[in-house]
Amino acid sequence: MQSLIKILVPRQLFLMLILSTGLLNHVILIPNLLQAAGRDSWISVIVAYPISLLFLWLIYFIVKNSPNEGFFSMIAQRLGKGFSILFSIPVMLFLFLSAFITLRDLMIWLKAYFLGETAVFVISFILILACFLVTLAGVKSMAISSGLLLPLVILLGIFIALTNTTVKDPHLLFPILADGYVPVLKGVIYVLSGLLEIYIVILLQPFSQEQIKFKHLFILLTALTGLIFGPLSAAIMEFGPAEAAHFRYPAYEQWRVLSIGEYISHLDFFALYQWLAGALIRIGLFMYLLGTFFSKKMKHYRYSILIPINMNRKALVSRRSKQASFISDWLFVIEGL
Repeated sequence: MQSLIKILVPRQLFLMLILSTGLLNHVILIPNLLQAAGRDSWISVIVAYPISLLFLWLIYFIVKNSPNEGFFSMIAQRLGKGFSILFSIPVMLFLFLSAFITLRDLMIWLKAYFLGETAVFVISFILILACFLVTLAGVKSMAISSGLLLPLVILLGIFIALTNTTVKDPHLLFPILADGYVPVLKGVIYVLSGLLEIYIVILLQPFSQEQIKFKHLFILLTALTGLIFGPLSAAIMEFGPAEAAHFRYPAYEQWRVLSIGEYISHLDFFALYQWLAGALIRIGLFMYLLGTFFSKKMKHYRYSILIPINMNRKALVSRRSKQASFISDWLFVIEGL
């Protein structure tokens, strides 16, 4: 990674990660977690948090001791290009599959709830084009956009949490450990798969103008933990553990039951803003980072390799949903382990 242009401050970097990884933790991960741990899934979040703190020290150690060019550049210089490629392949595979899973879930959700009469090809073409433009704009544009989009996403999250208080029953969170410790441990694996995605900081560190401190990483990890715990516990309190586990997107179902008084309801279109903001930044960022592995000289705005990468992703999206779900489930398990 040479010819780097340091264009981000840590605040911008973390806002982008909260919006990106927040979509995974807030939406995509929760159905798997509910199916694995059921009522005790919220306990899994509490158990996984101190475990992830240990991993956080490792990330901080890597970031602190990496040169300005980044961790993989250091690996190439000290151990050789072969070792660098060996370390890079799992990361590239993760970035590609994560972008694919996000795009697939976004397409399924749009088709099921908003665009039922629209052809899948049209939806996929528009989304892929939008993701390509976001990727092409570069990491600085994504960071600035995240700073503008995230405040409203947070306000909408607080809004849905407060207005649905009347339909929440805290007693549904108990009893705990009714089925023993095994479901909790299964849930911990899924929670860690969301929290440990914080390692993306290592890939973004070469773009940071300032030194990334441990307190920055700690705040980011705590925020990501809250993004799992909040909607997860709310889904259990609103629908019960059995019913919530049957929903494909429990976080979205919370918008569907929202009502203010007798005449104000059907405000679930606000969820569309939250989903699109997180998904476009997440897919765009991951494809951008994937492109950096194929570029000898990095600039901050574009890569010619992005065109074939996006076209390959379009081909993957056309595959059957069962195959995609299998890939999604195992990616979460492997990352958590």
